[in-house]
Amino acid sequence: MKTTLLCSMIVMLSILPAFAATDIVIADFEGDDYGQWQTTGTAFGTGPAHGTLPDQMNVSGFLGRGLVNSYLGGDKSQGTLTSPEFKIERKYINFLIGGGCHPGETCINLLIDGKAALTATPRDNEKLEPFTWDVSPFAGKTARIEIVDRNTGGWGHINIDQIELADEAYQ
Repeated sequence: MKTTLLCSMIVMLSILPAFAATDIVIADFEGDDYGQWQTTGTAFGTGPAHGTLPDQMNVSGFLGRGLVNSYLGGDKSQGTLTSPEFKIERKYINFLIGGGCHPGETCINLLIDGKAALTATPRDNEKLEPFTWDVSPFAGKTARIEIVDRNTGGWGHINIDQIELADEAYQ
């Protein structure tokens, strides 16, 4: 009886990872428009870009066919793109980020109670790179994602893709 119980427990533990919480996609930008995301200004247009925009260096590193790319009309365009509210239900928010390094002007923010609790800025690179926020201090809170382009100079744009709540950080 003890051997059977022990074997059953080992089998249950070996399949436990199959029941781990799955990632929650906040946005993958694969649609024709931004859905319920709110836009201001002209930088983001009416829907996701499908890669590199006219006169832009080659954009890479995004997943699927769509991404946020505020180079629409060149670096002179400005605006914001803000998600609907969501509940923080995992330890991390993972996303892909590229574009210009202008802290506070080309960035992505996690808004809690309407204020930027976390922010990330690209590194003057058109290749979107993985980035992770530890959001465990905000567990259970309601949040929004805000993507910002307030810079009109060189590298005055931002690229974002695949925003997910996850229990594992990007490595």
